[in-house]
Amino acid sequence: MSLVLVTGISGYLGAHVVQQLVEHGYRVRGTVRSAKLARHKELYKVYGDSVEVVAVDDLAKGSFTDILEGVTAVIHQASPTPGRAPSVEEALDGSIDGSLNILGQAEKAGIKNFSYASSLISFTLDFSSDRRPVKDDEWLPITREALTDVENPNPRLIYAVQNVLSERAVWDFVDKHPHVELTSINPTYFYGPWAPGYDAPFAGESFNPKSFLLSSMGLAWGLILPKGAPPPDFFVDVRDVARALVLALKAPPASQVGRKRILLSSDRPQPSEIIALITQHRPELLPRLNERFQAAPDNVKPFIDIKRAKEVLGLEIIDWKKTILDSVDALLEMEEAWKARGKPIEIEKL
Repeated sequence: MSLVLVTGISGYLGAHVVQQLVEHGYRVRGTVRSAKLARHKELYKVYGDSVEVVAVDDLAKGSFTDILEGVTAVIHQASPTPGRAPSVEEALDGSIDGSLNILGQAEKAGIKNFSYASSLISFTLDFSSDRRPVKDDEWLPITREALTDVENPNPRLIYAVQNVLSERAVWDFVDKHPHVELTSINPTYFYGPWAPGYDAPFAGESFNPKSFLLSSMGLAWGLILPKGAPPPDFFVDVRDVARALVLALKAPPASQVGRKRILLSSDRPQPSEIIALITQHRPELLPRLNERFQAAPDNVKPFIDIKRAKEVLGLEIIDWKKTILDSVDALLEMEEAWKARGKPIEIEKL
């Protein structure tokens, strides 16, 4: 079995990537920070000898010499979370330098096959209902100065700059090393169930809603938070994002299919369609539906062309209905877990 290095397996997407790799017959060596090593070694025992967990505290400056031993491919999806890094500069440098460090060291070790998790936000910040379709050769026209010129930039802006600069740096590296095969996976927001190895929503002595609401599943939670922020209506299943990152390892070379920047999204449902789905399959949640989402007009249109996901990766996207129902069930599981601990989440205050 081939050994794949995956960065950041303590996260929501990272846990799904591990699961997909094991299901596809790979062995996995995954990185986490030292503080999380013992816990995640225990969590990932569910996969037996197929998964090895190692500590890397500094992706930007750390040595991967020993960690890359025996590795045949790398999936890089670890990145500083906007709003959680100590400073804007550290978020940017950690993302850019971390990507280039692992890519550079792996290339020197003779590894030529890379899969990279990016985002739709590298293409655009315009998600309006009348936006023209996004093309896979687009870039969001934004620079580092977009942050230095703003006092207290919001996490979304930091995330946008971070993604654009990091992905551009990675593709610049590939342009200088054309023997390297790289596929970037650029999804919309992603929702879905939890995967083995990920326990962040259940860990610790208390639940931090403000921190969780910054996450992708935190946004999905907005659907069943009456007074909260409504969830984005363009999304894809987290299992599809993970599967795309894995399938990319066996994608045809760029010489045959061109630059492999792969957009991912489900069909974009109307708000009323999502509400009808909940009404039919989870009627007990109707009193909890987000008030602003219920009032949203049905004028959304698909604006993301995902044909390359099918052509290059052979990926079939999971139906959005399954994604929504599995997401809601996962979030209710989280709520019940805290309630069972005697620390119920105060939904009405979110």
